[in-house]
Amino acid sequence: MLRNLAFTFGSRDVLKQFIAEHPDRKLILLASSTGDNQGLQLIDASDQPSLFSAGLDYQVRLHQGTTDWKGFYSFSYFKFDPHTAEAFEAKTTRLASNLLPHGMKALYVMTKQHDSGSYSLLTIWEDSQAYSLWRNSPEFTPLNIYATSANHYHTASYHRIALTKTK
Repeated sequence: MLRNLAFTFGSRDVLKQFIAEHPDRKLILLASSTGDNQGLQLIDASDQPSLFSAGLDYQVRLHQGTTDWKGFYSFSYFKFDPHTAEAFEAKTTRLASNLLPHGMKALYVMTKQHDSGSYSLLTIWEDSQAYSLWRNSPEFTPLNIYATSANHYHTASYHRIALTKTK
């Protein structure tokens, strides 16, 4: 099982160079689903110590689903006190113990390596429509109580992009 994920952000040129310099790493390049291709995100899913300086290193606490890294990505970020974190983990564990919702390919519950109260829920979907249907369904209700400003909740969505080879 994948234990660690690391993330960084940058321009296409900088991240493309980083990918070329580290062919031994499993690196996934993402663009915002809002269409802003200036600020791209790079995921290091190699489960090796991070090479990034952004400080966005996460410990994977729970994973269910595939590991093919294809689809629509939804990141939800939270900041929890220990009691709330325990309840959140129990609810996500229940979600992962059943069949994943229709269209969800993978679910990752992560905490920042140096801040165990900072959580990220990464879900990977067949497409944005499957995510939207789930987000507005009764299946999401157990998690909806955490989607508040009191938990410093915010989201971001992405799609995977391929780098074109230059001649």
